[in-house]
Amino acid sequence: MMELPVISTKNLRDNLAEILEQVAIGQKSFIVSKFGRKKVLISPITALKTTATDFNKLSAFGIWKDRKDMRDPIRWVAESRQKQSLRKQA
Repeated sequence: MMELPVISTKNLRDNLAEILEQVAIGQKSFIVSKFGRKKVLISPITALKTTATDFNKLSAFGIWKDRKDMRDPIRWVAESRQKQSLRKQA
């Protein structure tokens, strides 16, 4: 396995656009270090692509489909937030 190049946070700041191009277009990955310690991995997002059919395979997908109080999720969220709000409603 090939060792990934390590770049400093200063190098990342100074060359952000170029490094992002290398990651997005060149499909390269980098490890970013801060004060000589490895902190994060910057990697192309292609490995994270998911399709809608993948969600259907998740065991938790659709577990609330039979809940009557969540038929309109936008209204349900708005009402829940209103109940939790500390502000008085006019």
